Amino acid sequence: MKKIVILTCLKATGCCTGAACLTAFYNRSGGFRLYQGEELELAAFCHCNGCESMPEQDTGMQEKMERILKIHPDAVHLGVCTLRKDTGRRCETIAKLVKAFQDSGIAVIDGTHSSPRLPNIGTPITI
Repeated sequence: MKKIVILTCLKATGCCTGAACLTAFYNRSGGFRLYQGEELELAAFCHCNGCESMPEQDTGMQEKMERILKIHPDAVHLGVCTLRKDTGRRCETIAKLVKAFQDSGIAVIDGTHSSPRLPNIGTPITI
């Protein structure tokens, strides 16, 4: 069974219910199409601590990272909300989290549910 983590943006928590991410996960659609026919466990659903929060200085984010690393997920899927609307890129905080996951041997996958903003949904992210 593969363990999956979904990471979303703190700024999206004011309007996002997580329903689209969870629906895609359970229906194996969007970014989760690549797991068709596989057993999955949603090991964590969390958000960053904000664009201004640098993971190496934020003890709360360090704690989240440690917990996720203890889970040993097979992949972390980044929600479309982790893309900045103004640039279409991920903020420095998300980029650092991606690097930390990748440095720990965890695949980081672009997207959860389908969105026109995600042309590469379901593909590994390289930062």
